[in-house]
Amino acid sequence: MKIPLLPLLALTALLLAPAAPFCAPYPNGASQALNRLVTPNGDRKNDTFIFRCYNPRYSAVDGTIYDLAGRQVGTMRVKSANNPDSFDVLEWNPDSGGKKPGGVYVYRIRIEKTVYKGTVTIIR
Repeated sequence: MKIPLLPLLALTALLLAPAAPFCAPYPNGASQALNRLVTPNGDRKNDTFIFRCYNPRYSAVDGTIYDLAGRQVGTMRVKSANNPDSFDVLEWNPDSGGKKPGGVYVYRIRIEKTVYKGTVTIIR
């Protein structure tokens, strides 16, 4: 049985993502992707990819989006930072800077020396 390459690459990227030691438990949850399926159709439900990061030291946070070939296709913007609950919220709109086609993408979010990696899927 032949396994398609794209799902295999996405699974590999997800499995190789290290557990984040800076990701501290918190009553409202920990650092995480809030939605990994994005449907940018203008209905205001899951139109963007959201990542919430626990950041009690208010460190700089940046996020980048790549296609499965490793090319950078977008950057995440800080939607809110320095919140009283110590969470920063990053957002990526796959329609900004030109519509991205449906498919699997890899996100990389860096805070201090910690990197969070995973996949996000755009459904068109």
